[in-house]
Amino acid sequence: SDIRLKTNINRIGTHPLGIGLYEWNYVWGEHATGVMAHEVEQVRPCAVQMHSSGYKMVDYSALGN
Repeated sequence: SDIRLKTNINRIGTHPLGIGLYEWNYVWGEHATGVMAHEVEQVRPCAVQMHSSGYKMVDYSALGN
């Protein structure tokens, strides 16, 4: 969920936590929807972890709803 891995980012809604819901393409071409780690970090820091690759990941189960 690290923004550095995404292109063509479009906001499509708002999560109950008040952060954006987005659709995007990963840099390798896969289409996906979800949240941005840097936004999640501001409201639910326990839901964001740093992968050994240096990219942030979101634990969606920690977001609720």
